[in-house]
Amino acid sequence: MQEIYLNYLKFIRKEKRILSFGLSFSFLSSFGQTFFISLFVPYFLPNFSLSNGTFGTLYAIATLISAGSLPYLGKWIDHISLRKYSFFVIVGLLAASLMVTISSNIGMLFVGILLLRISGQGLSSHTARTTMARYFEFQRGRALSVSSLGYPIGEGILPLAVSGLLGILSWRTIWVVVMVLIILVFAPLIWFLLGEQSYELSGENSSKPKAGESSWPVYKMLFQDYRFWLSAPAVLLPPFWITGLFLYQVSVAKQLSWSAELIATAFVGFAVSRIISSLSVGPIIDHFSAESIFPFYLLPLAGGLVTAFYHPGQWSAFLYMILVGVTLGIGSNITSALWAELYGTKVLGTVRSLFSSLRVFGTAVCPLLMGWAIDRNMSMETIIFIAILSVAAATFLVFAAFWAPALDDSPEESFAEG
Repeated sequence: MQEIYLNYLKFIRKEKRILSFGLSFSFLSSFGQTFFISLFVPYFLPNFSLSNGTFGTLYAIATLISAGSLPYLGKWIDHISLRKYSFFVIVGLLAASLMVTISSNIGMLFVGILLLRISGQGLSSHTARTTMARYFEFQRGRALSVSSLGYPIGEGILPLAVSGLLGILSWRTIWVVVMVLIILVFAPLIWFLLGEQSYELSGENSSKPKAGESSWPVYKMLFQDYRFWLSAPAVLLPPFWITGLFLYQVSVAKQLSWSAELIATAFVGFAVSRIISSLSVGPIIDHFSAESIFPFYLLPLAGGLVTAFYHPGQWSAFLYMILVGVTLGIGSNITSALWAELYGTKVLGTVRSLFSSLRVFGTAVCPLLMGWAIDRNMSMETIIFIAILSVAAATFLVFAAFWAPALDDSPEESFAEG
């Protein structure tokens, strides 16, 4: 154990610049995540004369458009330099913050939220994960684990910071603060971290696809791979259910006899478990491969949902949040490494952008479906039971995918041949 810890530290010291680059973009994604935007909803509603339902519909539409744009925007990381791609993502996030700051009507607010979802939740995460999975071959798991710490850091710091600032500043001024952070801190930091090194691949995967080359051959390969279809539910269900359950956490708490304060406190356990599991899974991926451990990653989520379903006491809220945090902590690292293992690094951006699009689509659909179910008096126990069944089915499918005999002409070989 001590040797693993020392190797981790040596690895971080050696690759501190590119790891800090990934962590920075993981943190930047926070500005487009639901947990951050939701902090301003109480101010959006009266300022723009919106109901909860109307805002929820606008938010879902913005998320769906973001999902549709990711396959096209995400693939460009395969075609242009990382420095140039990072610059475009930063500019998009800055434009989003500016649009929210100066918004004077619903249309401008919608555009601002749309840009936040695309450049924040979508492309910032995509940039961090794709870069780590592409650049590191033998220590890919560790790299993804370290860079993913930006997510729980954002979840732990930003809500407290915004809540404190809202007591002394207007909500528009806080978005000005976000812009200042992007311009004066993150933009020069990322430029410095990349430096003169291109962080491109060497060897057989070093040649990128041509900029005008269609992504359809890659999609065709994916659609012909049985592992894609059997793995997709396992990849998409965690963000689907977690987004809905977190968005309606007040209803969850009320129906399960938990207080809103208890759930808020349990988020500490969620953040801690996400950090620990994210760091722990890296060496495991490097030792066993993402493909071998991928079938097990939904088990903590299933345990958390079962705990919430039975909710035997106040302590169960903490266990529920901790187990959910474990799946989120290990999930993004495992899946990012998995696509590199299965399909190679040459078209990794295209593959990841497709799954990112599907994930974002799921985060838009679940709140609508859960809101519809709650409005029609469906109990939270019933909703959670449906979630348990879907996660169990997805786990069965992914075990079938990676325990089934390999096909002779696998898409992996076709990708490698270019």
